[in-house]
Amino acid sequence: MDEKKREEKESLRYASDVSAEELRVAEEYLSSYRHGARMLDCMRYGRNFMGSEVLPEDPLLYWSENYEDIESNSDGADESIIRARMYGVRQFISELKCDSNTRLLLYWHYVRGVSVTRCAEMMNISRAGAFRVRKRALEAAARALRKVKTLARISDLLPL
Repeated sequence: MDEKKREEKESLRYASDVSAEELRVAEEYLSSYRHGARMLDCMRYGRNFMGSEVLPEDPLLYWSENYEDIESNSDGADESIIRARMYGVRQFISELKCDSNTRLLLYWHYVRGVSVTRCAEMMNISRAGAFRVRKRALEAAARALRKVKTLARISDLLPL
């Protein structure tokens, strides 16, 4: 009897309609917020201490096919694109169809960069519980991204 309950519990723990690849994509999408924040920090540092965002003496940039685009883009369009993508991630998290603890953990972990362990302390749950919430959150994010991807394909077929 006890063995049957344990097997049932194990099957519920790992039963998911989300593939490992979808989980990876969801985590990568959510992590893109912190990457964007680091990029903005680097751009700000470049402006403040070096006079530009790109060091012209960098020999690798001279060989880049996008170098001309980088140099001609002095109006901050790159920064606007990064900020728009970051806003998209925050909006995505706030609109997820899941409970508030899940959204809260996603916000603090992926947007604010707080570790899952620290999120557990802040939310007054166990460390293991926080990792379970994170897994459920990633599954919810993967499902939502799947829907967005499906809708994007359908909208590509519609005339302008």
